[in-house]
Amino acid sequence: MNGCGPFTNVCRHRGARLLEGEGNVGNAIRCFYHAWTYGLDGGLQSASLAREWFPDLDKGGLGLRPAAVGVWETMVFVNPDAGAEPFAEWLAGAPASMAALRPRNAAAHAPGRLVELADVSYRFGANWKIVAENFIDGYHLPLLHAVSLADGDLMSQAFATAGRHITFYRGLKPGQRHDNRVWPVIAGVPADFGAAYIWFFPNLAIFETAASWSTFLVEPIAPNLSAVHCRFFAMPQAMDRADAWPAIPDPLPPYVLSAKGAGAGPWIDARGLHPLQTRDVNCEDIYACEAVQQGMESGSAEVGPLSRWEANLTFFQRQILDYVSPSG
Repeated sequence: MNGCGPFTNVCRHRGARLLEGEGNVGNAIRCFYHAWTYGLDGGLQSASLAREWFPDLDKGGLGLRPAAVGVWETMVFVNPDAGAEPFAEWLAGAPASMAALRPRNAAAHAPGRLVELADVSYRFGANWKIVAENFIDGYHLPLLHAVSLADGDLMSQAFATAGRHITFYRGLKPGQRHDNRVWPVIAGVPADFGAAYIWFFPNLAIFETAASWSTFLVEPIAPNLSAVHCRFFAMPQAMDRADAWPAIPDPLPPYVLSAKGAGAGPWIDARGLHPLQTRDVNCEDIYACEAVQQGMESGSAEVGPLSRWEANLTFFQRQILDYVSPSG
């Protein structure tokens, strides 16, 4: 962390958002609005025209508000609530839980040795919880994705829970391997590795295949609208195959909010087909989530019996109820 932060991104003067985007702030953070300036330690260094307007200003009590932070693998987790439960307690052994489900001969994906090849954000016309439920729903995998995930052994799924989180693994069908796919197999991971994930409550997933390691962040935009931000990582040698990758379409199809990176093209279907005709996992999932949202908005929807492959949905909703309850 280099001694900087973490702090909430809010000026202590009038509450303006301080920074946007990414980059290097140098040695200080200066609010664009009224030029209050903070050091990298969060302390208030100066307030403009302080002698004229704030002669008795107590700078010691007006530093940026601290946040809680934790580091796992190459990721930094920040919680704006400095009094949140310790990160290790929140993590609750979820990585070990996923490791227990993975094949014994599979080494860890170790994202620190991978490179980011694509950053794609998708538009889902659905509430964020519907999007989350779709991700952790195992019942739809052999049905909605029978073709788009045809190489997967979708009838053999293993789930577990750790704290508030969910872990998952499913293999490939016999004889299926990922040796000759778009991206090379990650060193130490067997070519017949299927797919594994951790769903970190409430809205972040880490997803692994034989050739990729990716993050899946659901951002609530409105009661019926979400953005899903996906970042895809692979072995550095994947760039040797870049000439064979499809380019990012221009213009982007309506369901894609943004796309960047040499490897983004394969994750975007721009043929203009009905989503259920694309044989594309993302298009199929977006269509399904939006259909559920529309059903919910009709006033006629109710939940019927759930399969054992949908037990994760009940677990997920119980975490939400517990989290938002006065005693949660």
